[in-house]
Parts: sequence; C-alpha cells; structure tokens
Amino acid sequence: MPESIKAKQARRKRDAVRGLLFFGVIQVVTCAAFLALCFIPGLPKWAITLFLILGILSLALVIPALFVLRSRFKEIEGGELDVAGKY
Repeated sequence: MPESIKAKQARRKRDAVRGLLFFGVIQVVTCAAFLALCFIPGLPKWAITLFLILGILSLALVIPALFVLRSRFKEIEGGELDVAGKY
C-alpha cells in the first residue's frame, strides 16, 4: 500500500531532525575533546587559545545547521521531493 504524502513528509521531517541531533552530538563531543586538550600540562598559550577557538567554532556550527533545518522543512512541506520523484 503506498504511503500517504503526509506520512512521507512526517518521516522526512523526523529524519531531518535526527540528522541535526546526530550532528549536534558530534559537535558537542568534538568541543569536549578540544576543551580537554586545553588541560594538557605545559601546553603553550597559543595552543590553548587555538583549542579554545576550535572548540567554540565546533559548537557555533550548530547555529547554521538550524537554519538549514528550517529551509529543509520548507522543502519538505512544499513537496519538492514528491514532484522530483515523479520523474
């Protein structure tokens, strides 16, 4: 039995949110790893600063991902994939 359009859209939205959550978890783990590197004894100040910046940047990448998720929702609701699937 074919899946309804609403069910397909709901599944695609769920998958998009899961992808964003997975990306967020990866970024948090990466940030934690960079911050843990800051506590290496005897590390030069420039290296500590570099690891702090990299940790902050890895978390900052989640913000643009939220905008991408919003545009992805618009694509799903607009039915662009459904129309493209007909070809």
